Amino acid sequence: MRSTYDEDVHTSGLAGPPDPRRWAVLAVLSLALFVIILNNGLLNVALPSMMHDLDIGIGTAQWIVDGYSLVFAACLLTAGTLSDRYGRKRATLLGVVLFGVGTLLALAADGAAQLVVARAVMGVAASLVMPGTLSILVDVFPEHERPRALAVWGSASALGVAVGPVFGGALVGHFWWGSVFLVNLLPVAVVLAAGLLLLPESAAPVPRPLDPVGAVLGSAVMVALVFGAIHASGDGWTSAAVLGAFGGALVCATCFVAWERRHPSPMVDFALLRRPAFLGASAGIMLLFSGLAGTLFTLTQFLQFGLAYGPLKAGLALAPIAVAVGAGSSLAPWLARRTGPRGGVATGLAAAAAGALTLAAADGYPGVLPGLALLGVGVGLALGPATDTQLSMVAPERSGNAAALSDTMMELGNAVGVAVVGTVLAHGTVGAAAPGTGVEAAATAGFVTAGVIVAAGAVLAGLLLPGPARPAADAETGKPVVRTPRTGKEAPVRSA
Repeated sequence: MRSTYDEDVHTSGLAGPPDPRRWAVLAVLSLALFVIILNNGLLNVALPSMMHDLDIGIGTAQWIVDGYSLVFAACLLTAGTLSDRYGRKRATLLGVVLFGVGTLLALAADGAAQLVVARAVMGVAASLVMPGTLSILVDVFPEHERPRALAVWGSASALGVAVGPVFGGALVGHFWWGSVFLVNLLPVAVVLAAGLLLLPESAAPVPRPLDPVGAVLGSAVMVALVFGAIHASGDGWTSAAVLGAFGGALVCATCFVAWERRHPSPMVDFALLRRPAFLGASAGIMLLFSGLAGTLFTLTQFLQFGLAYGPLKAGLALAPIAVAVGAGSSLAPWLARRTGPRGGVATGLAAAAAGALTLAAADGYPGVLPGLALLGVGVGLALGPATDTQLSMVAPERSGNAAALSDTMMELGNAVGVAVVGTVLAHGTVGAAAPGTGVEAAATAGFVTAGVIVAAGAVLAGLLLPGPARPAADAETGKPVVRTPRTGKEAPVRSA
């Protein structure tokens, strides 16, 4: 049976000339992504102050972080399907409004439970925004410009990573930890106003039916998986609660696969996952963000508890990663053209893994700086080519759902990374007299775990992703042609 993703029309979502406003549209989309990434950067720096003021441990702090990522990942596939059906602009702007509402709830929170709820609301909002940014980008940019657009889109995440800790540190240093959420409000207002004027509306020409059963089962898999990983830090990996959560995840995953295979319009087409290139790109993204999230979760605490940095100094110490991600993103299209997705993604993942392992050997900031540089360059090199590989294999009318699948892997990686590396960190501080005691010694194991996770992604990318396209002569014209990754059809080689 032919895959619903395996369409012949894969060259571009453009029916005519490119939108002349596409670079302004990209600026709005990048700012929307910036708001989402900024949120976690702000919160990470505030965690030690929050843990002290609310008298909570690492396990509760993990829930405050993962309350966002978990709900985000759980809702992404449904949000992508809704955006394809009802309009990507509508979904994106609705998400921006809801993100503002969640921010206001977080500002009013005075306890851990309220923060988890506020972060969950923001996660639902982000699930509407993030697939929209990618699917609209695919719709307005022709294929030959898309790698550059994706590099800009990826650089926006770098800016969020850098500015978040700096702003968060400054606010926590002068006000209270809840003030970090204030920074979200201005970008939200700008994206909403500019988006209403600039973003084009697009939707699938033939709306696909919803799949509520698939949505519930898919969400249950991720909830059970991360729940088990988080509780392993306190209860142990072999406790009844943890094994029950992992068992529930396995049962729900089995039911999800069985249901989706029989559904006439599945949320996930598993024929796509049988393609090595898509599987390699998806696994690379998930493992990259798993290692990145775990590294940053550990590093913010290492800087403040281990090196006795204040919140602002810790934020500034993390800022160089943004420059590194920007540098990696700018080099990514050049590297991918010459080495193919395999070279670009595998090189980026290997550099990021080396960065995490470099951090494991650091005993002061001079050792942290090269680790941050390697980690950032690696993220910049890998993210754009991996995302482009995923999106290039689906029809334009499924771009929202495809973007949601890509984002699901990213956010699942974030949630599991914080859970797994946080568990390692928590085990290393068992018996500590007070929150934060022993983090400096335990951080080494956390960084090594993150590095191993990303290194596994580098191996998979090297094995599964295609190398550079090799021109072959057309039998009739003698002109060089290449086989496109989307359709397998031959196309003329563009001259430089």
